[in-house]
Amino acid sequence: MKTLFKVLVPSSILLILVMFLIFQENTTFVMVFSVILSIGLFNLYFQLFFFNRKNQKIVWLSRKLKDTQDVVERKDIAEKKVIAEMPMGIVLYDEFFVVRWANNFAKDIFDNVLVKRNLETLSKEIFENLSKNHPESVLVVKIYTNEYEIIFDIENRVLYLTTVSEREEMRRKYEANTDVIGIINLDNLDDAISVLDVSERSYIQGRYLGVLETWADEFGFYIVPLTNAKLIVFMNKENLLELIEDEFKILDNIAEISRDIDLMVTLSSGFACTNIKLDKLGDIAQEALDLALSRGGDQIVVNIEGEDLRYYGGNTNTAEKRTRITTRINIQRLERLFDENNRVFIMPHVHPDTDAIGASMGLLKLAQTFNKESFIILDKEDLDKTVKKILQLIEYEYVGFLGAIVSPSQALDMINREDLLILVDHHSYGQTLEEKMISKTKDLVIIDHHRKLSDAIPNALISHIEPYASSSVELVTEMIDLASKDVELNQFEATVMLSGMMVDTNNFIYRTGARTFEAAAILRKFGADTFKVKTILREGLSEIKLKSQLLSLAEVIHRKFSIVIVPNDIATSRNLLAKVADLLLEIDDTVASFAIGYFEEGKVGISARSLEGFNVQVLMEKFSGGGHLNNAGAQITTNDIAEVRLDLIDLLNEAVQEEKPMKIILIKDVKGRGKKGEVIDVAVGYGNYLLTSKNAIEATTENLQSIESEKAKKEEKEKQFLDEMKKLKDKIEGLPVKVYVKIGENGKLFGKINSKHITTEFKKQNGFEIDKRKIQLKENISTLGSYKIDVKLHKDVTAKIEVLVVEE
Repeated sequence: MKTLFKVLVPSSILLILVMFLIFQENTTFVMVFSVILSIGLFNLYFQLFFFNRKNQKIVWLSRKLKDTQDVVERKDIAEKKVIAEMPMGIVLYDEFFVVRWANNFAKDIFDNVLVKRNLETLSKEIFENLSKNHPESVLVVKIYTNEYEIIFDIENRVLYLTTVSEREEMRRKYEANTDVIGIINLDNLDDAISVLDVSERSYIQGRYLGVLETWADEFGFYIVPLTNAKLIVFMNKENLLELIEDEFKILDNIAEISRDIDLMVTLSSGFACTNIKLDKLGDIAQEALDLALSRGGDQIVVNIEGEDLRYYGGNTNTAEKRTRITTRINIQRLERLFDENNRVFIMPHVHPDTDAIGASMGLLKLAQTFNKESFIILDKEDLDKTVKKILQLIEYEYVGFLGAIVSPSQALDMINREDLLILVDHHSYGQTLEEKMISKTKDLVIIDHHRKLSDAIPNALISHIEPYASSSVELVTEMIDLASKDVELNQFEATVMLSGMMVDTNNFIYRTGARTFEAAAILRKFGADTFKVKTILREGLSEIKLKSQLLSLAEVIHRKFSIVIVPNDIATSRNLLAKVADLLLEIDDTVASFAIGYFEEGKVGISARSLEGFNVQVLMEKFSGGGHLNNAGAQITTNDIAEVRLDLIDLLNEAVQEEKPMKIILIKDVKGRGKKGEVIDVAVGYGNYLLTSKNAIEATTENLQSIESEKAKKEEKEKQFLDEMKKLKDKIEGLPVKVYVKIGENGKLFGKINSKHITTEFKKQNGFEIDKRKIQLKENISTLGSYKIDVKLHKDVTAKIEVLVVEE
C-alpha cells in the first residue's frame, strides 16, 4: 500500500498542476477538481488502509486458530493416552449397571474386556454398594489377588479404581500390632486357699497358673503374675482377635479346675486395645477389669478403640464371692460424707419397687442416726401396687414418716451444692427418677446390687455396686450393722425392708447366700413381722385371676424356656410382668421364664427369671437391658411385640446350641449318634433319655478306664491323620487355582462354578486331587473375582484355597 501511494500522490499533484496551466483563467474549476481529486485520493487511502488491517487480523487469527487446533489435537492425543494407560482404572456404566467404556488399566484389573459386562457379574461388592439407597463414596474391594480403592462418582456413573494392596497390607499389619494390655484376676483365690496348708496352696495355685501359661503359649502372648491372684498380659491386636474368635475358652478351663477341686474360684479380666501410651492403656485395662468385677465376675470385658465393649462369660452364680470388707470401708466413707454435708437426699429408681423403697427407708434411718435432715424422693403418681400399699400403711400407722417424703420437683428446689445425694437400687441415667438432681450437688453416692451397665453414672464418691448381693436392702442392712453408731430400726421399717428382700429373692428361692440370710436375721432382730410382710405382698383376687389367665397362655420352647405374651387389652406393669415370670419358673423342667407386654405406646417390656445355670442377665443385655444372673429385664422401643418374641426365641436357640454337652458312653449302637463303646457329647435332656433307656452309661472315671487303652490306639491313629492333614493344609494353601469361564454378550456367566469345577481345575494345575466333598462351597459361584474357599480336611483342620474366576 505504501508503494501505491508513492506513485499516486506525486501523480495527483502533477495532474492538478497540468489542470491549473490549462484552465488558469478558470481557477474555480481547478479548485473544485483539486478538492474532488484529494477527496478521492484520501478515500482510496482509507479504504486500502482498513482493508490491509482487516487482512492482517484475518491472517493472525488464522495462524492462532491453527496453533490452537494443533495444541488441542496434541492434548487430545495425550489425554487419550494417559486415560488409556494411566495406572488408575476408569469404568463408565449406564443406568442398568452395564459397562459402556473402560480404560486399559481397568480391563487388566478385571482380566476382562469389560464393555457390555454387567457390574453384578464382575463384582458383587461393587454392585451391592451401588444398589444401596445411600452408597459409600469410597470403598476398598478385593478383585482377584489385589485390593483396590474405588471412588464412586454416582452422579456421572463413573468408577475410579486405584491399587492399594500394599497400603492395605501395611494398615492391617499396623492394626495387628496395636498394643494390648490385659489384667487377669483369679476371683476369690486368696480367700479360698487361706485355710489350706502350704503344700495344698502351692498345688492349687500351680494348677491355675499352669493352665494360664498353657493358654499364653497356645496363642503366643506374654503373661506374668503380679500377685498370687493377679496377672498382667501383654499382646497385640492380632492375638486379641484370636482370643475373641476362641470366645475366651479359658473361662471354662478355670471353671473346670474349680469344679474339680471344689473351690469357688473364677477368672475375671479386662483387656484394652488402642494406640496410646502404655500407662494410659493399663488404666483402661484396669477399668475394664473393674467393670467385669462389678458385673459379678467370672467374665472378660474387652475394650477395643472405636468399638462397643464386648463381654464374655458371666455364667456362674456369684452369690458367695464377696466379703464384708468393702461394706465396712464404704460405711466409714459414708459417715464422713454425713459429717461434711448439710442434708441427705435419697433417690430410688423410676417406678420404684419394694426393694428400692425398703433400702431407701434404711438409709433414711441411717442418716437420721447421724443427725442429718434427710428426705426420700418419690413420684407418688408412678408407684407399683405394693409400694402404694406401703405408703397407705405409712399414712394410717406411721404418719411421722410422711414428712420425709418429697416429690422430684420439690427436691430440685431444695437441694444445693452442700447436700448429699444417694442413688438407691440403680446406677444409670436411664433409670434415675430425676436426672437434674445429679448435677445440682457435688457429692454423689450409689448403692446398688445390679450388674454394672456401660452407661453407669460417673464420678460417684462412693460406688457401692455389689451384684453378688440379693438386693439393695441386703447391702443397706449390712451398712446399718457395721455403722459406728447404733441404728435403731422400728418394726415397720424392718418389715418393709424384709419384704423388699423377699420380693427380690422370690421368697429366698434364688440369688441367696449366707450373707442374705444374715441380713434377714438382722431385720428379724429389729422386729420385722413376717405376717405383716405377707400382708404387704399378698394380692387381690382379680390379680390372682389375671396371673392364672396369663399362665394359660404360656408356651414352652426347647422344653425348658417358658414365655408369656400379655395381650394388648390387659394393662401391663413391670410388677405384673415380674410376677408372671416368677410363676412361669415354677413350671416343671423350666430353667428360664420370660413375660413380655406393652408398657405404653412404642415401648415393650420383658421380665426374665432363671434357675441356677442359666444367665438371663446376659440375655437381657442383648435388648439393652440388665439385671442379675437369675433376675433381669429390658425395655425395647417398638410397637411390634411379635418381633420381640421372635428375637428372644432366636437368642434362646443360640443359647441351646452353645450349651455345654453331657458326656456319656454308648453301650448300644444309636443311629445318628455313634457306635457301642464310643464316648460322645450330647445335650443334657437327650443324654438323660439315653441313660434311662439303657442305651448309655455315665462317662465316670471308672467307666472311662475300661475303654482307655482302646481309645489311646484310636487317638494315635487320629493324631497321625491330623498331622497329615496339617501338612496337606500348608501345601494347598499356597496353590491358587484359576477357573476359566465364558461370558455372554449380556455380561452373564455361562453356568455357575461348583465344587467339581474347582477340584478338576486344581488337579490340572497342581497335579493332585482334592475331594470335592471337602470343599465348603456355600453356594455356586456366579461372578468373576477372587474367592477364599474353605476345604474341610479334618474336623480340626480347615484349609483356605484361593479360587480365581476369570474370563476365558
